[in-house]
Amino acid sequence: MAISLSLILGHLATERERQEISAGLQELGAQMSQQLDRGINQRIRDLQVISSLRQIRDPQSSIADNQAVLEKLKQTYPAYAFIGFANPDGTLAYATQGLLEGKSMLERPWFAAGTQGTYVGDVHEAKLLAKLLAKPSSGEPLRFVDISTPVYDLHNQLLGVLGAHLSWEWAREREQNVFSTSRHEQGVQAFVLTHSGQVLLAPSGLPESQRQMPAGLNRAAEGANVLTWPDGKTYLTAVVPTHGYGDFKGLGWTVVVRQPTSVAFAPVQQLQRAIWITGAIGTLIFTLLGAWLATGISRPMLRLAQVAQRLRAGESELEIPLETRYAETERLSASLRHLVAGLNAERGKLAALNQSLEEEVAARTQMLDLANTHLLTTLEERSALVRQLEALASTDTLTGLMNRRAFWRSAEQEFKRALRSNKPLSLVMLDIDHFKQINDLFGHSAGDEALTQLARNCLQELREVDLMARLGGEEFVVLLPDADSASAAAVAERLRECLANTAVQLNDGKHIPITASFGVTEWARDLSLDQALMQTDQALYAAKNGGRNQVSIWDPESENTLG
Repeated sequence: MAISLSLILGHLATERERQEISAGLQELGAQMSQQLDRGINQRIRDLQVISSLRQIRDPQSSIADNQAVLEKLKQTYPAYAFIGFANPDGTLAYATQGLLEGKSMLERPWFAAGTQGTYVGDVHEAKLLAKLLAKPSSGEPLRFVDISTPVYDLHNQLLGVLGAHLSWEWAREREQNVFSTSRHEQGVQAFVLTHSGQVLLAPSGLPESQRQMPAGLNRAAEGANVLTWPDGKTYLTAVVPTHGYGDFKGLGWTVVVRQPTSVAFAPVQQLQRAIWITGAIGTLIFTLLGAWLATGISRPMLRLAQVAQRLRAGESELEIPLETRYAETERLSASLRHLVAGLNAERGKLAALNQSLEEEVAARTQMLDLANTHLLTTLEERSALVRQLEALASTDTLTGLMNRRAFWRSAEQEFKRALRSNKPLSLVMLDIDHFKQINDLFGHSAGDEALTQLARNCLQELREVDLMARLGGEEFVVLLPDADSASAAAVAERLRECLANTAVQLNDGKHIPITASFGVTEWARDLSLDQALMQTDQALYAAKNGGRNQVSIWDPESENTLG
């Protein structure tokens, strides 16, 4: 039995260890997949933000100034090999380092697709720029990921296409971020495949003949399995397809991570050996101990069992033998003697005790029912009072919105939900322009009416899932789940227009026009709520410094705000 138990426990433990090792390798692949998709999504946002700048959209802007903006973006993120702007006829107007200026981009896929909307192209080798840019330090050919987006002038007419070439060496940097030196020393290697199975990224220094995928690899099935690779060795192989990130739907890439089974499952083999040794020792000890105990205990216990059987048959005047060989059997025989001696004496008391007990139980039950009824009434009254106090503690009494405390609690919960669902979350902060003048000219009651009407109008424009709170004075904040910075800016602009087209009506028939300034930021995953609110507040002050009655967006790349 001990051997069987050891085998069962050993099998369960080793299977669990195998699953954890496979899950760990797959988690590394998932991190690499997210790094790739998230990185490209950030670069898409770079170009979209640049294309929305008034300077870029204004045909009268200086080409040198526009080129300086592109140079600044390239300096901020050196993985950009090239960023340029092409006119609608395909002529490259300006670019970083002046590369290819005046050349026609009509034949380039990024230009044609970029006139229709945001475009991301799969990895390809450099053509026009191959002779103009330095080759990668890895010795591999210069390869790019193309990203482009249309640029519309101030009248929403197509002004041109903003395009960028992201160096594929960027993917090598992502791989080094995910797979530490210790992982590489343990034989962990990563590959990135196209949607057709072509190898885009392979371990540095791996010969071309060993970059082929194993025959049993299923790129569509996410998971980890043991496969034999073309080099004849077996590897624990994890497959993780990319799924895109945010607005970026992905390019159908697949991340493949492998580790030699001799290294990956070494802890399993050690665990199996330890279980076998422990099981063998335990079996021997329990066998010897069981044999010794069985010989010494069975005989006196058998005699006591025979006496117990006779007691069970109804023999009350029975002599109980006193077994003194073991303390346990001595106590057991003494207990049986005491039990027989007291059994007859207790029988007569039992009937009277049962009657008394029934009467006592009935009385106590009635008292308990009354006490429970009183307790339930008290608890219901206390629960109602607690609910009222919680509502007062979490609500701004003037506007009916959440107060700062309640917003803090709800915002933290929404942030955790956004992390689990991998969806964006944005903050909008607004402040009534020249609110002190309203109080000074029309009185505090007019200021209170302005705050109340602002809250009411904003709530009519927001979704049910959006959270709005009054932080204090004339300052409000809105939390927008499932909204990136662009969507949040559109909501803020709608709120701004609603308030600008609305006047506060006073009791004496007067109307006070009000406007508000707005700051917008997308809550980054590595920021606390305090830090995210600080960014939003800086964007709000930029809107006020820019003339008020406008929306300003926090730019995460340059740590500036964009109007």
